Amino acid sequence: MPPRITRRALALAALITPAIARAQDYPSRPVRIVAPVAPGGSTDLIGRVLAEELNRRSLGQFFVENRPGAGSNLAYAHVATQPADGHTLLIGLDSLTVNPTLYNRVEYDPVASFAPVTLMARIPHILVTHLRSPINDFAEFMRIATAEPDRLNVAVSGIGSGGHLSGAVIQHQTRARWTIVPYRGGATPINDLIAGNVDAAFVTLGAVIGHVRGGRLRALAITTPNRFPLLPDVPTVAEVALPGYDVPNWYGMLAPAGTPAPIVARLNTIINDALTEPRVRATLLDNGFEIVGGPPEVLGTLIRESVPRWATLVRAANMRAE
Repeated sequence: MPPRITRRALALAALITPAIARAQDYPSRPVRIVAPVAPGGSTDLIGRVLAEELNRRSLGQFFVENRPGAGSNLAYAHVATQPADGHTLLIGLDSLTVNPTLYNRVEYDPVASFAPVTLMARIPHILVTHLRSPINDFAEFMRIATAEPDRLNVAVSGIGSGGHLSGAVIQHQTRARWTIVPYRGGATPINDLIAGNVDAAFVTLGAVIGHVRGGRLRALAITTPNRFPLLPDVPTVAEVALPGYDVPNWYGMLAPAGTPAPIVARLNTIINDALTEPRVRATLLDNGFEIVGGPPEVLGTLIRESVPRWATLVRAANMRAE
């Protein structure tokens, strides 16, 4: 006797079948990849490299739309309200999980408002100083920051930025103290550092790798557990000071919550495949990225675990942003 088909099974099939059909037709119009920052920089770069590769493969018309402002909150809130059909995507950063505590109010929930697609890449932060500085290595930086609290002026690209958090974790775990000098964006602190107007800076590796390799800045340490292949002589914070230390920037692709699972699955497949393309890998590696990829659950777990972790640190450091 054939198995009995229940009403519940029929109802479920009625819901799934249209979603599968939509996924087969996806994308049916241009796909926006919203970058929560201004043009230029690592976030914009990974979005444009990915869009170019997807378009080259004739997988649809993908383009990057930059929506900077309010520490990326404007872009996050915007995407959270868009139709859940896969035609608006978001490059999510670590700020997605920091901002709900850092700001008095945000108009999205980092977990409930989005459907994770894939964790595309990570990039280390790096502590750099100018060539006239007497600080030659991370040990000397820590010695001064411990013996003479707040003497050193350390630039970051904003309150609650990844670079700020990288340093805050070190200060939270040690007696070292320095004065944070926040900027708006990543270019100005680098120029001021090269000029010697600040003592050091915590910035993303991609922003300064050219200056380090060109001998214009001195690298002291990076914030991920393994040394970066293109800078093999630069040690990690973990190996020289704090075992287990790992504070990268991450770049995840997300869609609005409620995006049908078949569309999320298709996006996951085509983005992960694009990340394996040699020309994509070479470009991202040259700009400081570590390519990750993987299933949506990896990104979802990272977001869920990061929210309480950063909430604890932000409150302990008394960080606030307006």
